[in-house]
Amino acid sequence: MFLVDSSVWIEYLRPKGSRKVKERVRTILQKEEMVSCGIIVVEILRGAKNERDFESLRDSLMSLSQISLDDTVIERASRWGFLLDRKGRVVSTTDLIIASAAYKKARLLHSDRDFDTIASAVDLEQERI
Repeated sequence: MFLVDSSVWIEYLRPKGSRKVKERVRTILQKEEMVSCGIIVVEILRGAKNERDFESLRDSLMSLSQISLDDTVIERASRWGFLLDRKGRVVSTTDLIIASAAYKKARLLHSDRDFDTIASAVDLEQERI
């Protein structure tokens, strides 16, 4: 399974986005190997161009299985943030939550250096594209 970060979705949705990204996302979608989580849905829907795009994107994203942002995910993200901050390696809270949601449940597909930083400190299965 793959959890596709908004950094990849944004590139995928751009009319002139990267062919490599578009092909990778299409392959994952066709194989039905994709999950999502609420925070990624929020990030993508905020950027919708209009109401019609908002509804279409919402329907597509919400049709995917959703990883719950439960207490375990939040506690793990908090712990990782605490540990990384102490090492002077500050990453966004949102990315900590997304990485924690993916942890042991899905490979995180991204194009965001914060996830590289997180993966250098914890056992996060991830793929940078």
